[in-house]
Amino acid sequence: MEKGLIISVVILTLINITDSLTNSVVAPSLIFYVTEVGGTVEQYGLISSVPYFSMILMMTYYGVWVDSNGNKYKTPYAASFAFGGVGSLLYFLAELLPFGAWAVYTILLGRFITGLGAAGRTLAYSYVATAIPRDQQRMTLTILSMSRSFGMLLGPLINLFVVQIDSSISILNYTIPLNPRNSAGLVLAAGELFLFILTALFLQEPPPKKEKPLTENAGLSKIGAKELLAAVTHFDLLFPSFIMFTLICNFTLYQVALPPVAADLFGWTPLEISYLMSVQAIVIFLGMCVAMYASIRHITDFTMIAMGNSAFLFGGIATVAWWNRESATIVQFIVSIVIVSFAYPLMGPANRSKFTRAVHSRPELEDSIGLLQSFFNQAFSIGGFISPIFVTSYVLQDTADISSSGGRELTPWAWYVSVSALVVILGLLYEEFILGKNELGLMKSERAEEPQEGEAVARETTRLLAGKRTSGKRRSSVVEINRTFSRQYEVNRRHSLEAAGIPNPVDTAYERELQNQLMQDKQEWEKLLKLDEDMEEMEMRDS
Repeated sequence: MEKGLIISVVILTLINITDSLTNSVVAPSLIFYVTEVGGTVEQYGLISSVPYFSMILMMTYYGVWVDSNGNKYKTPYAASFAFGGVGSLLYFLAELLPFGAWAVYTILLGRFITGLGAAGRTLAYSYVATAIPRDQQRMTLTILSMSRSFGMLLGPLINLFVVQIDSSISILNYTIPLNPRNSAGLVLAAGELFLFILTALFLQEPPPKKEKPLTENAGLSKIGAKELLAAVTHFDLLFPSFIMFTLICNFTLYQVALPPVAADLFGWTPLEISYLMSVQAIVIFLGMCVAMYASIRHITDFTMIAMGNSAFLFGGIATVAWWNRESATIVQFIVSIVIVSFAYPLMGPANRSKFTRAVHSRPELEDSIGLLQSFFNQAFSIGGFISPIFVTSYVLQDTADISSSGGRELTPWAWYVSVSALVVILGLLYEEFILGKNELGLMKSERAEEPQEGEAVARETTRLLAGKRTSGKRRSSVVEINRTFSRQYEVNRRHSLEAAGIPNPVDTAYERELQNQLMQDKQEWEKLLKLDEDMEEMEMRDS
């Protein structure tokens, strides 16, 4: 990797570290800030969810922007930091407004605008996909993921500084109080300014186009809306999307409920809560290491998803049983959070691999690969948007009701974590044994002697492709290759595995094999299409 790209990777790493550091200040203190200015727990949930909504709105626009400006990243990044800075300043200034609705909805607006900026962080995936050599992309993504975890580990150091802030600043005739709650907005704004300067000075713009599509006229096989809807609602495509939705909904409970419950059970401040979030980051990182090892050992997607949901099942039971004002201990509280934090990195890559396998096994969907990956990604984003509102409205117990309910911090709705995990496990068993997927190989295959699916020749039109491949597998089509190697597809694929701001860099064995096969087919197509063009030129000369 050339020197300029190495510097750019360092810049992207610093962006991740700075983001994690600043967000580790807001997440533990948000509930305290909202209630301090007159907000409710339900409004806290709405404010927690609104960045997901603004990210859904804005993420695609950043991609279109990069595609239309010649693959340049400095200006979109600058806009991202500008949104983040404005949103953070609104967050900071909310305390100046009248107590109640005005202050609360200013915080809400600030977090919404911050989400518009946070959507630009997905540009890192796009940058890696278009600027970094393909054989070095996985290592680069791993470094970026580790940097997020590292930033969360450093979070308590920033909180040690923030909790001691008790001052004010005067601007003209206005006195602005500085306290541990609103000063988080200043920390965020300072981080955005730092990233703006760093990116403007040192980020290297990649070439206009790293790789061109195989051909401008790929012979697209358009699929109608009715056929696409039928495909999306088919069990093998809908089920992984449902798993992704339940994953983020389950994980969100332990992001949103952690601060208010910890404050009520143990009297913790944002500083102690940030310590626990650092432990959570360590557990997620260790889970990613386990997932990487499982990928190397070719552990099946069924096994990894079942393990992750088993963690959600038992972690959810422990949460309902242990989160009790009258009997909870710190050890029980931490253990319940550690169990579910371990579930996310185990399930995420395996479930994405499951979805990818289902899509690529259907040749008729080749022109909709990118759209389907976006659909899968939206299951994650929608879950992230609605789950904080659900948790604060239905799962968190009202303070006044905790004593009358035997000290329970959560309502019976908290069972949704264990119930949804059990539903997923039953769905896996149904797919494996009733539908006969046989991923574990426990059933005798009745089709062992049948030829491989797609054994025939490639579907693209060229006079040079008559006859079967020696490998016994169909050659991937130009459309399928172009869609899979597109920038937007890779961004959606990577973003679908983010949780707590930490991207999961793991690719399963199937995903690696698929990428290698598609790259091999791409190189074959390039040679064949070149020969095709040469033959047409020769015929034109002869005529």
